[in-house]
Amino acid sequence: MKRINLLQLVCLATCLWLLAACRDDGTETAVTPSLPTPTQAAAATAVSHTNTDDANFIVVATDAPNEPFTAFNPFGEVTGLLADVMAAMATASALQYEFVVTPFAGALNSIGKDFDAVLSTTVLPETPPDGVVYTDPYLEIGQVLLVLANEQEIQQVADVQPGMMIGVLAHSSGAETARTVLQLADMDIYVYDDLTQAVQALVDELIDGVVMDHFSGAQFANTYPEQLQVVGGNGTDAWLDSKVYRLAVAADDVALLTRLNEAIAQVQADTAVHNAIASWLVPDVASIDAGESRVGTPLSELVIGVVGSLTDIDPASAPGLLNWEVMQNSMSGLYRFTADNQLEPLLAQEFPTISADGLVYTIPLRAGLRFPDGRDFTAADVKWSIDRAAIAGSGSYLVNTYLKDANDDNFADTDAVVVLDAYTVQITLQEAAGHFLSVLATPPYFPISSECYAGVLDPQSTCGGIGPYRIVSWEVGERMRLQANPDWPGEAPAFANIQLRFYEDAEALRRSLTEFQSVDLAWTGLAYADYIALPGMDVNGDGRPDFTAWEGPDTFKSYLIFDHATPPWDNKKVRQAAAYAIDREALAQEVFNGRRHPLYSPVPDTVPGHTAVFPQRNLAQARSLLLEVGYNQTQPLTITIWYLNDGRYSPLEETYANAIKTQLEETGVFQVTLNGAPWEIFQTQIFSCAYPAYLLGWPSPNAPTNYLDASGWTNFFVQNTNRGFCSNYASEAMDQLIATAAATNEPTTRLTIYEQIQTLWAEDLPTLELTQEPRRALSLAAVNGVSINALGLMHYELLRK
Repeated sequence: MKRINLLQLVCLATCLWLLAACRDDGTETAVTPSLPTPTQAAAATAVSHTNTDDANFIVVATDAPNEPFTAFNPFGEVTGLLADVMAAMATASALQYEFVVTPFAGALNSIGKDFDAVLSTTVLPETPPDGVVYTDPYLEIGQVLLVLANEQEIQQVADVQPGMMIGVLAHSSGAETARTVLQLADMDIYVYDDLTQAVQALVDELIDGVVMDHFSGAQFANTYPEQLQVVGGNGTDAWLDSKVYRLAVAADDVALLTRLNEAIAQVQADTAVHNAIASWLVPDVASIDAGESRVGTPLSELVIGVVGSLTDIDPASAPGLLNWEVMQNSMSGLYRFTADNQLEPLLAQEFPTISADGLVYTIPLRAGLRFPDGRDFTAADVKWSIDRAAIAGSGSYLVNTYLKDANDDNFADTDAVVVLDAYTVQITLQEAAGHFLSVLATPPYFPISSECYAGVLDPQSTCGGIGPYRIVSWEVGERMRLQANPDWPGEAPAFANIQLRFYEDAEALRRSLTEFQSVDLAWTGLAYADYIALPGMDVNGDGRPDFTAWEGPDTFKSYLIFDHATPPWDNKKVRQAAAYAIDREALAQEVFNGRRHPLYSPVPDTVPGHTAVFPQRNLAQARSLLLEVGYNQTQPLTITIWYLNDGRYSPLEETYANAIKTQLEETGVFQVTLNGAPWEIFQTQIFSCAYPAYLLGWPSPNAPTNYLDASGWTNFFVQNTNRGFCSNYASEAMDQLIATAAATNEPTTRLTIYEQIQTLWAEDLPTLELTQEPRRALSLAAVNGVSINALGLMHYELLRK
């Protein structure tokens, strides 16, 4: 064979570079590199003519650059898919080689003269020219159609119709296939400079499908099987068309043809070579946001969707419904409330021994427990955790309000919690509090590992505590995964794997539940209208409802507050007249359509100790009471009621306030003026006692009550009433009942006292409760075991599907 000298090679390469920079055969995206220094050898096989056995050395012509098939590195050496394939074949056949860069045009006619073989980025003609033969195919690339995993209209390629929008990579074989095989008009083809841009557009539902090489299609579908699929699957039957790539050699060079075919057979069976080829063709699939599953949830995982973001699960932080719920399921206290609101020892061995004065709690602990970081649980952890919570975060008030504070600096003393031995701890209170065990069951008292948590606030720690679940992973703002904790001393969770998924808005969560069924349970954020409508829907057409509605205990109350120091509310009979004028059933049904329930006590119905004490509506009694204090239809009583007009509690607050106004005015005596204000203004006014009567809610949005006890719904409203909500209520009888309840640890006795407190409440009316509202959830029909306690927190360990 004729050899070309180095000068000829340099001149030839220079010309070919200029030609290649302008060339674009539509196979892949054209790239115009800077001119490299000519070289005689590929980087992987740096071979010199003078030290080479000619029988095992070949010169291979290729066209470059044409990414991803061929390119040049900074040293001017040929790289790319074909370079890797040639290196693998050379290794398999014990050949050494060098590349000569040349245009494809005319290259086949130079085989046996200027080089031994042609390895082209272009598909070879079906019939080789005289004197040339082709090897077996070393590579075949199919074109496939990638669609969404829940695509219904495109089940096969024939389903692609005019008007459907199909994405392609610019200057690619996929673009050619879209026009020739799918026969799409240009107006239906959306061209992207990057394949990941096209796939992202598909995920975002801007287009209906993307035509791409089968390597990329398989990678996208395999990486995101819940979001994407290849029409027809991942086999060759799914290929819309394909291109076969071979080498060309001299027809009379039978030995070389045989060696190359044997090498090709070995290369095609080599997974490493297959992966190397894919690495050149497949883009960075991880760079797209594939979104959530479009084909339901895995059988092994139960997915809970919530509207909102979880950013802090440090037990010392401020309480919130979501963070307390996650902590309840990934940590525990010495005592814990069950789903049916029964207090039981958990990390404690038994209920405490309490001193006669009700101040000192001696608590034996369970031995043999471990934190998720592997540390043994001891009394020292209880002390460290409570001491930390007292100073570390905004949840400290639940610690500092109760624990001994001898120097009155508003922080618990360092000896308020004392370690008696490895498994006994002693807690001393500042004042007796009969409900302290309920407080002890809240997150600020949860023991955590000092070797895993920082001494200061550690809001995004995934250390957890000793709870029914361990935190496996947490992508803040996206999802959290929980797994059953084998060291949990309670009953093993019914479902081992839980995922929490966080949504920015209710519509996205609703779509996930109803259209994709990519959440099993929609917990917070859906509208009450969804709760009413969805349980009757049959989305899959099997004749059965696809969704189940769940309702928990009432955990929110709405009430009127009167300033007892300001006329006319300083008169008990006026307050009582207002109570008789209210029709709670009508407010719950006519204003809220059942979203809220009537409330006849300061304590919600499902809180232990609730007693219904407020009267049913009686307009005659309301008029009679008003008449006793000098008001009647000819001498009406003019009052002003303020309400929040910013949707803090519901979008219906103005309608609600107007319904209350109407009911009061139906006495014929009350004449009501309504004034609305946003919370920023409202808050400053009520704290300065500027509103004689106003409508409010408890607790604050997205917050739980401080602890699970009747006192959590009452004490705040009758203590320190000259500041805060400023009712100026004062009653020695009420103070005595509150003190007696605080000094009493026996549960039955305490409930009797709180019945008396509620009865007095109905007479004095420090507040006038109107309605209450539960937390609600919607799930797929397969889900059961949804249990919500009276704090409004769901027990994940009871969930099943």
